[in-house]
Amino acid sequence: MHMTPAHAAKRLLIGTGFGLILATGLALISGMMKFSQPDLGIIIPIMGIVCLGLANLTGKGKGPLSRWFPLEDKAAMEVRVENEVKGIKKDTHLGDAWARLEETMLSNELEEE
Repeated sequence: MHMTPAHAAKRLLIGTGFGLILATGLALISGMMKFSQPDLGIIIPIMGIVCLGLANLTGKGKGPLSRWFPLEDKAAMEVRVENEVKGIKKDTHLGDAWARLEETMLSNELEEE
């Protein structure tokens, strides 16, 4: 199986999520955190659970991160990037043409005066 951006992000989010849950467990064992007296530290396990949920969605090519981490193989990514570059070049060429036309028009106006 080829590594896609979605799979790489999924692995990163899983590692982060489990790391935050592990940190929560260590804080509970050491007595630094208590669920009976929740404080700002409760954010850590919540973020761990959110990371695990996002990992699941991102690995399937869905969710809020799918836009930045697409579920596409290398060939599909190359085609997409190539199309984006062609679009940018076309827009640049069109912009250059307009600039040349405007320059010509201004030059003609100055010559007439």
